[in-house]
Order: sequence, then structure tokens, then C-alpha cells
Amino acid sequence: MIGQYTKGYGTSYTPSVAPTQQASGFTPTQAMGAAAVTGLISGIGAAYAQQAQGYYQQAGYAVQAQEALRMAGLRADKAVEYGEAAFKRNLMKIEYETLNYKIQANNQLKNLRATNAAILARGYASGVVATGGSYAGVRGANVREVYQDVGISDLNAMTARILGLEDATTMLQQSYDMAFYEREAAIANAGTLLKSGGFASKTGGLLAGAELAKAGTNFAMTYPKNPE
Repeated sequence: MIGQYTKGYGTSYTPSVAPTQQASGFTPTQAMGAAAVTGLISGIGAAYAQQAQGYYQQAGYAVQAQEALRMAGLRADKAVEYGEAAFKRNLMKIEYETLNYKIQANNQLKNLRATNAAILARGYASGVVATGGSYAGVRGANVREVYQDVGISDLNAMTARILGLEDATTMLQQSYDMAFYEREAAIANAGTLLKSGGFASKTGGLLAGAELAKAGTNFAMTYPKNPE
């Protein structure tokens, strides 16, 4: 029966729905097929999103690695810069110390000349030959003592130069070593970050493949065999 007529003031027609068709215009089989297709599309979208997440993580790790290398380079350069500046300051300090010892030695010799000249003057003023006798002995003793002191000053100057250069060179080498290890650590860290990014990308691909497989399985199970 397609419809029903009713009698009254006018004639009207009320259509009836076929028993195998819903009000939306789709049969149950067609509705199942549409739902299966929608689920498949949703699964494909989730798979691409998962893969994109892996790529995003990989890019993030790459940025971190690049930034780590950049900062390590800056720290290494600063370490070398400070080390070289300290080395120059130490060299100046060594020169000042050596100069002070030289000045000390020169003052000792100056005082020796003045002392011996005063001895000679007193001897000649007393009417004796000041170049011999006890006067000469006193002057000779002064010379020996002063030259011993001058030798010690020269030795101190040489020691200060040698030890100072050794310390300055050691500090400079430490700054170079620090810069080297800083860069090597950054390179190792960057390699680890890049590997983590690669793992993240592979994991995203695997998860995306799992999402696609799941979507395909669900589609195969839910899509009607004979859609009408």
C-alpha cells in the first residue's frame, strides 16, 4: 500500500514510508556503509596526525641540538677569551716582578758605590791611603755582600719569570681544554638529541601505520558486503 486517501471536505493523501527505508533517505545497510567510510576517514586523519606529531618532535629535537651547539660555541669562545686575557695579565705581572728585582739589584749596586766612595773619602780625609789596608778590606767585604744580594735578586727574578710563565701557560692550556671539552660535550649532546628525534619520527610512523591498520580493519568489519 503506497498511501491512504481520506474523505472529508477535500481529498488528502498521506504517504507511508517503505518498511526498508528510514526517514533520512538511507537504508540501514547504506547507513552502516556511511558510518564505515566515516570511521575510515577518521582513522586516516588520526594516522596522519600521529605521523605529523613524530615529525614535530623530530624538528623540536633538531632545534634543541642546534641551540645546544650554538651556546656551547659561545661558552667555549668566552673560555678561550678569558684564558688569553688572564695569560696576558700574568705576563705583565711577571714583567713587573722581574723589573722590581732588577731595580732592587741596581739599588744595591748604587748603595755599594756610595758606601765605598764614602769609605775612600774618609780614608783620604784622615791622611791615609784608602785603597789599601783596612779600608780596602772593608770595601771588599761590602762588594762581596752586595754582589751576593744582587745574585739573589737575579735568581729571584729568573725564578719569578720561569714559575710565572709556567703558571700562566698552565692556566691558558686549561682554558683551551675547557673550550675543547665544552664543544665535545655539546656535539655528543646534539647527537643524542638528533637520535631522539629520529626515534620520535620512526615511532610516529609506526603509530601512524598502526592507526591505518586499525582503521582498515574496522572498515572491513563494518562495511556491508552488499550495500543497497
